[in-house]
Amino acid sequence: MNCNNGFALAALLLLAACGKAPAEPPSAKADVIDAASSLAPAIIAPEESTVPAGPPSYEVSIATAAADHNKAVSRCSSQPEAVRTQCQQEANAAFAEAQEQLKDLRGNAQ
Repeated sequence: MNCNNGFALAALLLLAACGKAPAEPPSAKADVIDAASSLAPAIIAPEESTVPAGPPSYEVSIATAAADHNKAVSRCSSQPEAVRTQCQQEANAAFAEAQEQLKDLRGNAQ
């Protein structure tokens, strides 16, 4: 019975320690609210930072086209042998077309 009393006492002490947090004075809460309201607003609002200002640069566009080409080639490698060559040729042609379309952006100082 001595052991059971020890466990019960430990459980009661644990509950008593976790049950009540020390009360915070009301003036401290008011100080926190005042400090938060005195902060400066964000320099750039989050919704404004996600809108692109213009078209992507040549580097971004060609990297995107190259990534799309690599994905297409990897999809082609999972195709049957009879279709794989044609798939790779179509992927290469699409990448060459994208390069041709992006030529005008090359050397553009934006």
